[in-house]
Amino acid sequence: MKRIISIMLCALLLLTVMPFAFAEGGENVLTIAMGTKPCLDLHWNAGSTGASLMNMLYEGLYKITENSIELAGATSRDVSEDGMTLTYHLREDALWSDGKPVTAADYVYSMKRLVDPEVSSVYMLDYGQYLLNGSAISNGEKPLDELGVTAIDDYTLEIKLEKPCSYFETMLTYTSFFPLREDCVTFEGEADVRESNWRWAWNAEKHITNGHFILTYCDEEQEIILEKNPYYYGKDEVALDKLDVKLADDANTVLQLFETGAVDLIDSFPSEETERLKAAGYYHSVPSLYTRFLLVNNNAEGLSDPRVRKALSLVIDREFLADGILGGSFIAADSYVGAGFPGATEAADYHTDGGPLFSTTCTDEDIAQAQALMAEAGYPNGEGFPLLTCSYASSPNYDLLFQYLSEIWQENLGITVKLDPMEGAAMTELRDAGKFLITPQGWGPDWLDASNMLSIFVTGNFINAGRYSSEAFDKAYADAMYNYNTEERLNLLHEAEKQLVVEDMGIIPLYHRHAIALYRDSDLSNVKFDADRKVMWADIIVNK
Repeated sequence: MKRIISIMLCALLLLTVMPFAFAEGGENVLTIAMGTKPCLDLHWNAGSTGASLMNMLYEGLYKITENSIELAGATSRDVSEDGMTLTYHLREDALWSDGKPVTAADYVYSMKRLVDPEVSSVYMLDYGQYLLNGSAISNGEKPLDELGVTAIDDYTLEIKLEKPCSYFETMLTYTSFFPLREDCVTFEGEADVRESNWRWAWNAEKHITNGHFILTYCDEEQEIILEKNPYYYGKDEVALDKLDVKLADDANTVLQLFETGAVDLIDSFPSEETERLKAAGYYHSVPSLYTRFLLVNNNAEGLSDPRVRKALSLVIDREFLADGILGGSFIAADSYVGAGFPGATEAADYHTDGGPLFSTTCTDEDIAQAQALMAEAGYPNGEGFPLLTCSYASSPNYDLLFQYLSEIWQENLGITVKLDPMEGAAMTELRDAGKFLITPQGWGPDWLDASNMLSIFVTGNFINAGRYSSEAFDKAYADAMYNYNTEERLNLLHEAEKQLVVEDMGIIPLYHRHAIALYRDSDLSNVKFDADRKVMWADIIVNK
């Protein structure tokens, strides 16, 4: 039985017994650090670490390049005149890691599993609903065989949509639509144990994949090792031979692993170290598509009033927070959806088209307006407002964030604030149950369209833990979802976003992240970010 060890003991173990990046025989081996216990099941994962690993292990119909997307598992596709049917002609040289061919049946099985009510995938609401009969099947109203996905033959896949969707092909870059071998998926444990649905995916002997890499070792709490897939059709273009992933959740531990040379590259660290790491030449970044916001319980006393939520937002100086409090490693938000998403034209950007929705600074006028809103809501100078508890997973950045918020809310609005830091697992349980008042949350897109940033706030979405609900938002989003005219669709998304963070302030956006890669230029070369602002691991060359 595995022993439970402390984070520092784990760090020491990693430093003393784990191999470094260089290897015998001239192999190109990269060692990185990621968060512990990533989910490797295509239809159950909801985390960035799991998605990053699965994008190396699997390949779908499309792949994300540096600037866009392009066909990968297919050589061509046909689209019907009404936009409702997409026919993909698959690569005939695509193989699974045991040498068997990747066929259209593997895609059909995967997409059926996505909507299967017996699997109850957490991503059904965001993905399966686009497929013909997807929602009806998930709700138990139709049998699984009526899903609009068909293997015409081994190398021809037909996908029928519920309604036309102009960005559906972009969605196909996400892991939920990747092919999956039915004979690899097994079920272990009790049916009511959520994790038992994906235990098969942590078994390196059973996990057969079709991407750049194969899984050769998996300890979900300490280390995962990927090696180049010898059956991958493009293996000669894959620079990396082996990826050694050390798993640690604590940002200080991750930084220690990097600075002692135990890992070659990391993408997270305590924000107060930013200037020092920039000065050392380790810091490499591009603006990411990720937004950090405050999740507000829209049903709680006091917080159920949008005037209160707007007041809380108005007194936040986001530029001071991003540049001063958090050390300049973030970008102050002036809207919820940040820069980088496609706009109405090829040269446009969704964020630029929509314009700023609120200020990134806080003026005396903002404070006066916030105080007036509190008075209108029945809480002049904070009188009678209930204790505002801020719950969060303890970390250096969150400690700084909530110390700042506590001070400005108490000073400017007269609100009494209680800080409640806790362990990450406890916070996740509290958030999912909706038993919080204010907590931080972040979201980055699974596909390159602004719709994915907004979809999580549709009434009833499982990620919408603040229980935000607006008929106007839901209608604008629903109208946009199936509108095939790009300009009209994006205008509807702008309408939905304004409803969310201007009219209702259902959440309180704070800042956007940089996509960061911390490494030594002398050790690594050809480090690039793709259009989704993820490091392109397969292309990295290790010079150690």
